[in-house]
Amino acid sequence: MREVAEFRVDERFASMLFPEGDGQRLGDSVRRVCVETDDPLFRRIGELQTQLLQSTGKPFFVGWKLTRKYLAEELALARLLHLRVASVFEPAGEECGTKYAEDAACLMCGAGAKQEGPLVLDVMRIPKGKDIAKTIAGEVVVSRRVTELFTQHGIRGATFDPVRRNEAKGLEPSEWSQLIVRSTVADIVAPTRVGNGPFDDDPRNEYRCPQGHLLGLNLLSALSIRSESVGEVDILGTRQFIGVRRGLLRPERMLLGSPKLWRLIQSEKLRGFEIDIAHLVQAESE
Repeated sequence: MREVAEFRVDERFASMLFPEGDGQRLGDSVRRVCVETDDPLFRRIGELQTQLLQSTGKPFFVGWKLTRKYLAEELALARLLHLRVASVFEPAGEECGTKYAEDAACLMCGAGAKQEGPLVLDVMRIPKGKDIAKTIAGEVVVSRRVTELFTQHGIRGATFDPVRRNEAKGLEPSEWSQLIVRSTVADIVAPTRVGNGPFDDDPRNEYRCPQGHLLGLNLLSALSIRSESVGEVDILGTRQFIGVRRGLLRPERMLLGSPKLWRLIQSEKLRGFEIDIAHLVQAESE
C-alpha cells in the first residue's frame, strides 16, 4: 500500500520546499503537489505549516487529501473494505424538504438525528454518470442499477427507499433510491486516526464527543474495526460518526463492505465508489 498526500500549497511559500516546475499550478496563487507520507518531505510540510501559522498567521497549504493505492493482491486478500462515496453534491435533503428528528441526536455533538419520512432531493443535481453519490449532509443515493444488482446477487445488509423530488404537484418518486444500511454496529478501534488534518490529531478534543458518538472531524488513516462487531452481512455502517454538525453538515457513519460486494463493484464497474482496505482487529479478550 502506498499512501499519498495531495496538498494545495500557497504559491507565495511553495519555493520554500519545491523547485519551480514541481507540482501543478492551479491559477496564480495555488500549487498542487503530491507527496508519499513515508517521504521525509511530508513531515517537513507539516513543520512548515506550523511555523508559518505561528510567525505570519498564514498557512503553507490551504487544502489536503489523503489517498491510498493498493496492489491488486492486497485488495484480493482483504476481508473488509471501507466504501467511500466519491461524488458529493448540493443541495442537502433538509433544503429540499427532508425532515429530521433532532431530539434523537446527541446533545453534545449533534450526531444521530433520525430522518423522518422520505429523502427529498433536487435529483437533477445528482452527479451524472455515477451509481452512488451523497449530499453534503451525508445522505447516500444509488442508481436503479445498484438496487437491481444488489437484489440479483443477494447482497445482504441494505434496503432502498425511493428518493422523492419536490415538485409543484407534490412529492414525486424518482429513479434514485436512498441507501439504508440495516446494521450500524461496526466498532472503530485503534490504531485508527481521526483529527483535524494530516498533522493535527485534535489534541484538545475540539471535535470529539465526550460520549464517544463523534470521533472527530476527518479520518486520517485506514479504518480499524473490531472483528466481532462486523457480523454476517455484505454492507454495514460504523457505530461511531466522523465529521461535524454545523449548518447543513451532519456527522456521518463510515460504510463498510464485504469482499463479495467489492467483487460486484469491480465486475459491474459501478461508478462513484472509492475503496480502502479496513483492518479487522480482535479484542484483547478474544
